[in-house]
Amino acid sequence: MMLWQLVVAAYSDPLAEDRENILAWGAAELAHSRYGGELGGLPANAEDVIWIAWEEFGIRLDRTTATEALEERRRPISG
Repeated sequence: MMLWQLVVAAYSDPLAEDRENILAWGAAELAHSRYGGELGGLPANAEDVIWIAWEEFGIRLDRTTATEALEERRRPISG
């Protein structure tokens, strides 16, 4: 399943399994695209992910979860 399908499903179901991590991954992806990535800005950091998770999804993330989501985002896809 694609990331955004997972995010939408988790967002719409407060009891979804692994909801916080899935929404954190979505916030990390948004942070990357807004603050870094192709725009050439500074790389997104945990504070960016925390802020986006709150603003976009209404959840509060701790620094550890935000950092792990960023690390997962930055990990190359193997295949």
